[in-house]
Amino acid sequence: MATSSGSPNRSGADAVSAVSTLADWATGVSDEHGDEAYRRARAGCIDTVACLVAGARDPASIAAREAVAGWGVGQATVAGDSELRPAPWAALANGTAVDALDFDDYDVPAASHPSAVILPALLALGEERGASGRSLLDAYIVGVEVQLRLGESLNLSHFHKGFHPTATIGTLAASVACARLIGLDAVATGHSLSIATSLAAGSKCQLGTTTIHLHTGLAAHNGVLAASLAGVGATGSDDALDGEFGTLRLMADADAPGFDGPLAKLGNPLAIVEYGLCVKPYPCCSYTTSVIDGLLSLRSEHGFNSEEVEEVVARIPDSHLGFLKFPQPEDELEARFSMEYCLAVALHRGAVVVADFTPAALVDEEVRALMPKVRMEALTDPAGHDNVTVRLDDGRTLDRTVEHPRGSAVIPFGEDELLAKFDSCVDGLLEPDAAAALKQALLDLESLDDVRGLTRHLNPVS
Repeated sequence: MATSSGSPNRSGADAVSAVSTLADWATGVSDEHGDEAYRRARAGCIDTVACLVAGARDPASIAAREAVAGWGVGQATVAGDSELRPAPWAALANGTAVDALDFDDYDVPAASHPSAVILPALLALGEERGASGRSLLDAYIVGVEVQLRLGESLNLSHFHKGFHPTATIGTLAASVACARLIGLDAVATGHSLSIATSLAAGSKCQLGTTTIHLHTGLAAHNGVLAASLAGVGATGSDDALDGEFGTLRLMADADAPGFDGPLAKLGNPLAIVEYGLCVKPYPCCSYTTSVIDGLLSLRSEHGFNSEEVEEVVARIPDSHLGFLKFPQPEDELEARFSMEYCLAVALHRGAVVVADFTPAALVDEEVRALMPKVRMEALTDPAGHDNVTVRLDDGRTLDRTVEHPRGSAVIPFGEDELLAKFDSCVDGLLEPDAAAALKQALLDLESLDDVRGLTRHLNPVS
C-alpha cells in the first residue's frame, strides 16, 4: 500500500503508515511462534469453544442464529443449527454465542474479548477453505497480536470515549487474522485492515442488552467480510488508522498512546506471551472477578455465613463503575453487570456459576435480600488493586485486596482447571461421546489436517 504523510502519528514524508506496518508484519512473520505461544493459543481455543457450546442456547445466540438461518446455506458450522451456513453468517452466530454468557476470555491492553471475535471468524473461514489446525492457531496468534497492540495504541482513551473495544478493535484484529489464514499478501492484508476500519463500531451503551453480545458476532462477521473483500480486489485507504480521518484521531483523544511504541514491538515479544489471555472463573463481567475472588476467600478463611454479614464494600477503579450499572437487575443480562447481584450470589452460595444467571435464579428471595448489603466505591488510588471489605454483625471487619484475579496471566488456569471448565460448559449440551471427541480434537488441534475434524463435533443436542 502507498504510504502518506501528515498523519497525527507519523513524522516525515517517508514514514510508513500503521496499516502498512501491521500488514507487513502479519504477512512476513514466520509461523514458528514458539511452543509457549502455541500452548496459549490452544488453551484459548479450548476455553472459547467451551463457551460457544454453553452459550448456544442463550436468547442472544438464538436471535443471531434465527436471523442468519434465512440467508442461505454454506460450508461453516453454527452451534445449534443443523444446517451449514456461509462463513460470514456462521462467524456472526458463533461469535455472539461465545460471549453470550460473559464467560469467555478477556485481555488487559485492549480491554476486550479477543478470542470471542477471532476464533469464530477463523473457524468459519477455515471450514470453508479446509484450513489445517496449525494454520488456524497461527492466524489466531497473529490476530491476538494485532488486537493487543492496537489496544495499547488506543486505550484507555478509546475505552473512556464510550467505545466497546471488542466490537471496534476486535473487528480490525479479525480482519488481519482472516487475511493471514487465507494467505493474502501484504497489500491485500492492508486493504483488509483498512476496510475493517469502516466496519468497526460498537458502544458501551449496549450493556445489559443482547446487542453487547452481538458485538462479538458482528466483529467476527466483519473480519471475515473485510478479508474476503480484500481477497478479490476491494481496496481501502492506507490512512485508515493514523491519517487525518483515521481511527486514532476519530475514536481516541490526544491522551491515547498512539501507534509508534506498540507497533515497534510487534512480535517481540508476542503479545499472547507478554500479556496472555485471562480465562474467566465466573460467567459475568470481568470487573467483578477480583472482588468475587476476595469475598470467596474471606468466606472460606473465616467461615462466616450470609446471615452474619452487615455490609460488603467493593472497591474498584472509577472507570469500571460505569460497567456495573445495575444495582437491581431485572433480567440475567443485567445481572451479569451487577456487582450487587454477583456478590450476593457469592455470599449465599459460596460460588458463582452459569446456573446463577437464569430467570429462576434471579428471583431467589435470599439472594435479593442480600443485595442491599452490597455497595461499590471507587478506589482512592487509581493505581490500586481491587478490594473487598466485609463487616460482620459481631463487630469484625474483614478486608482483602486482590492484585491479580484467578484466571489472569499471573494466576492462569492449569490444564486440569481449563478442562474442568470445558466439561462444565458442555455437560448436558453435547452427548458424552461428542463431548469427548470435541475435547480431544481441541487438544490435538495443532496436528489436525482440517479444522472440520473439530467443528463436526460442535452441535449441542436438541
